[in-house]
Amino acid sequence: MKVTLSPSVLRGEADAVPSKSHAHRLLIAAALSDAPCKVVCPAVSRDIEATANCLAALGAKVSRTEDGYEVTPVAQPEERAVLDCGESGSTLRFLLPVACALGTKATFTGKGRLPHRPIAALADALRKGGAEIGSDALPLITGGRLTAENFSVQASVSSQYVSGMLFALACTGRRCTLRLIGKPVSEGYTEMTVNALAAFNKHISFADGEYTVPAGRLHSPGTVRAEGDWSSAAFLLAAGALTGDVTVKGLDPTSAQRDRAIADILTRMGARVTLSDGACRAEKGELRGVSADVEDTPDLAPVLSVLMAQAKGKSVMRGVSRLKDKESDRLAAIIRSLDAMGVRSQTDGATLTVFGGGIHPFAANGEHDHRMVMSAAVAGLVSGGSVTDAEAVDKSYPSFFEDIRRLGGRTHESL
Repeated sequence: MKVTLSPSVLRGEADAVPSKSHAHRLLIAAALSDAPCKVVCPAVSRDIEATANCLAALGAKVSRTEDGYEVTPVAQPEERAVLDCGESGSTLRFLLPVACALGTKATFTGKGRLPHRPIAALADALRKGGAEIGSDALPLITGGRLTAENFSVQASVSSQYVSGMLFALACTGRRCTLRLIGKPVSEGYTEMTVNALAAFNKHISFADGEYTVPAGRLHSPGTVRAEGDWSSAAFLLAAGALTGDVTVKGLDPTSAQRDRAIADILTRMGARVTLSDGACRAEKGELRGVSADVEDTPDLAPVLSVLMAQAKGKSVMRGVSRLKDKESDRLAAIIRSLDAMGVRSQTDGATLTVFGGGIHPFAANGEHDHRMVMSAAVAGLVSGGSVTDAEAVDKSYPSFFEDIRRLGGRTHESL
C-alpha cells in the first residue's frame, strides 16, 4: 500500500499506544509464573501477537480480552512446538532461550529480514548451557535442555540476547549467573526486562559484569499493565515539532524506555516541549542542527533523520553502526530516504551527518520497515510526499495513520 501525504498542521492530543517492548516482557513473565495474570494492553500490534501465539504454542493459555490478555502460565511444557515469530526479533531472541529452558523441541520460523538477523552468539551461549540448536539462522530446531548454572552471553550485539537469557534462567527455578561479554548495548531494554521480572517477584542483581538470578518461581501479581510507548510517540511528537502542536498522553518520563530521549532532543533542536501529568507536548519551533547519539536508542534514528533534514544547519547522529541489523538496513535506508527528499547526508559507518535546510516533495520507499514508513510520513506532512509499504506500520503501531488523520493530517491511500 502507498500513502500520499499533503502538507498539514497537526494539532491535538493522542493516547500513547502500549509499548510492544514492555508488552513482550510482561506476557513472557506471565506465561512463566505460578498463577494466572491479566496483562493490560489495550492495543496490540503484529509483534505482540507473535509473542502471544508463540507462548501458547509452548503450553501457556493466552486469551485476548477487550483491554489486553488473560494468561494462564505453562503448567506442562509442550514436548514439540512450532513457533512462528513473524518478523519480531524480540519474539525470537526472547523465546529461543525460554524454549531451551523448558526442554521443548521447538521449531522456530520467521519471515522478512528476521532469518537474516544475527542470533549466532545467542545460539552459542545456549549450546554451552546444555541445549541443542540446529542452526544459527531460521528456520531452526531446538533440543535438549539448559542444565548449567553459570552462563555467559555476548552483550555487544543486541540487548535482546541478554533479556532472552534472563527470562530463560528465571524460569529454571535454579540460582544462575549470567556474565556479559563485550560492551553492553541498549541497556535500557535490559533494565526493562529486569523490572518486568521484578514485578513477578524475581529480583535480579547485577555486579561486576554479571547478573545473578535467584532460585524460585516467578509469582504472578495478578494484573500488570504495559507502559505507553515512547518509541511510537516520537513520530507524533516530531510531527508536532515540525508542523503544529501535539500532545501524547500516557507516557512515563521516568520509564526505562530510553527513547524518552526524544523530548530532550526536540528541546535542544528548538521545539517547545512540555512534560506534565504523564503527557508530553511538542510545539512547532524553528529547528536547528543537533548532535545526538543513538547507540542506545536506535529506533529513534529514522525520525531523528527527518528532524535533522528540516533543521537549519548540519546535524550529526552518532552510534549508527547497529542500524544495519534492523527490519531493514536502516542506515542505508535512511540515506536513500533523505536523498529522495533532496537532503544531502554522508556516513562513515559509525556516524551519519545530515546537511539540513528543508525537505522537498518526495516519493520514498518504505523498505518494508515500520519505522522507515512512519518517518517518511512525518516528512510528508512537512513538504508533501508519498511512501510505499505503508502496511508495515502494523508491526508496532497499526493505528498510526488513523491517529495522523485525526490530528489533522491529510493522507490518501492507494494500492
